[in-house]
Amino acid sequence: MTQPLNILFLSSEVVPFAKTGGLADVSFALPQAIKELGHEIRVMMPKYGFISERKFGIHEIVRLREIDIPVGDKLQRGSAKASFIVGQKVKVQVYFLENEFYYNRDGLYVDSKTKKDYSDNDERFIFFCKGVLESLKKLGWRPDIIHCNDWQTALVPVYLKTLYKNEPFF
Repeated sequence: MTQPLNILFLSSEVVPFAKTGGLADVSFALPQAIKELGHEIRVMMPKYGFISERKFGIHEIVRLREIDIPVGDKLQRGSAKASFIVGQKVKVQVYFLENEFYYNRDGLYVDSKTKKDYSDNDERFIFFCKGVLESLKKLGWRPDIIHCNDWQTALVPVYLKTLYKNEPFF
């Protein structure tokens, strides 16, 4: 095998933590398969309010406790916690980006009472995309590849080419 790669796998849902469809299943299985090939892979997703820290052994990471994340003209505070996806052969590190305002809700994308998309879904995932990049800087872990899944993570490559293009870390 050639040199192992550092890969960050981004998803808005991952089994067993949060699932609305097939994306969660892929986001569980594919990182394990990549790790089995010898690469260092880590997953990052939002920390939705219904995800049980106790059940999944989610724990705080001191250096990721307070992350300032600009969203429009506001500065939101986030934090990241960690756990693992445990498979039959490997376990994969998972980071959860947390923010009460954006993620402490009953559903992932849809309000359970109105059955309609949250009106601020765009802002919620802008926060996630910027939060991913800010978390990486605080963590000090530099991925060779950032694998983005679906529209919720689509701004990460855009931000790397624009807002973060002169950032020495990247």
